[in-house]
Amino acid sequence: RAFPAMRGVLLLSAFWSQRAAAFDLLQTIGSFFGATKDETSEGSGETPAPYALFTHEAGQLHCDDRTLRHPCVLELKAFLEDRNNTAKRQHALSCVNEVMETSQDYWELKNMTHLLLDLDTKDHVFDKESRDNEFISAGIGFAKKLMAHPDCLQEFDTKGELECRCVPLYGKVSTLKLKNAGKYEEAQQLFQQVRQMGWEGQQRHYAPGEAVPWDNFHHTPQIWVRGLRSMPIWPRETWKDLPICSLLEEHFPTIQEETARAMADEAASGFEDAYRFLYEKGEWNRVLLYHGRKFTDECDRVFPKTCALLRQWLPSKPGLPWTSDQNEQVMVIKMKQGTDVETHSGPSNNILNIHLGISGLEGAKLFVANETYHWEEGKVIAWDGSYDHRVHCLDCKETRVIMMVRYMHPDMAPEHYKGHQRTHFEEIPLEMQ
Repeated sequence: RAFPAMRGVLLLSAFWSQRAAAFDLLQTIGSFFGATKDETSEGSGETPAPYALFTHEAGQLHCDDRTLRHPCVLELKAFLEDRNNTAKRQHALSCVNEVMETSQDYWELKNMTHLLLDLDTKDHVFDKESRDNEFISAGIGFAKKLMAHPDCLQEFDTKGELECRCVPLYGKVSTLKLKNAGKYEEAQQLFQQVRQMGWEGQQRHYAPGEAVPWDNFHHTPQIWVRGLRSMPIWPRETWKDLPICSLLEEHFPTIQEETARAMADEAASGFEDAYRFLYEKGEWNRVLLYHGRKFTDECDRVFPKTCALLRQWLPSKPGLPWTSDQNEQVMVIKMKQGTDVETHSGPSNNILNIHLGISGLEGAKLFVANETYHWEEGKVIAWDGSYDHRVHCLDCKETRVIMMVRYMHPDMAPEHYKGHQRTHFEEIPLEMQ
């Protein structure tokens, strides 16, 4: 089936063409899912049906700008309250699969993707026991249908390359979910299908293979800045371009001393949950020292000497716009024994991760692009966070503590912003456009 007339014609593989459905102009579902309250039974005298399993009011969601409205609320709620009930499980799956088969509404497809793949909830829900189950498979099915939707595809025209576009975002999310489920062949197929896409629009034209320029099965960020060096690990011979690496090692005694003092009173030092949606068991906490171009109160209060040093080193490229709020950050992270963080990746290929090993490092493992690395006390590992990576402390003897500096890619320069009005994070100054 072909799409109706659009502003451009998409060059797609057979996979996408077979799943492309006619765009339904009726927006009854969409208006409901975009509403601020449930109005479907208003005036009828009936109690309105619940519109979502999880809400901001209940403190269950971490995406402040999204309300997760979706169908099948009662069916899914009944299943989650009694997971071992086969009949309730099948009833919920039947509702989910019927929506996936019939829906052409962009927001409904998007919200069902976010719901079933646990993208918005603070805790694991549908992949709580297993990363490979029918609900996760359904969530990936919704994501694939979403990527074939005209509103999703149209973002190749309506958004620039430095913004987060629909297809690379949900292509990345889906391939990561498949990898975490152990379905590497299916993940490889999806990776190839997304990478081979092209686009013919009114604003932009991409030949097949140019719309989403991923260069590696383990390297699939949703934002791709062209012309940057790509390597999973940045060896010491490259550190002339990453001066912060040597500076962290040089000043390790100061960082170690203040971190030990902070660990002695974690609550007063400002430690909080870190990325709770990426792991089910264990504990992974952080204290932010630098975020959003600002040094935190904890930085000055708990780490005063370290903070004075960081103020000399950051930002690394003053005046250059950020693609993400993570473009440059500093945090101290601790991970308890038994914690296993799933495979994930950063939002953009212009962000490097600089790790400084501090304490409790024995048995802790870092996996980047399918290779294994270990931290050493007082030593730095510099790596590209937009590659697939995973961390675990399953073999740790004690709590692992490191400092992480997110650092703008050293190749970033004003010319990377030419022809763009904004990034995902902020507006680009006129003189750089």
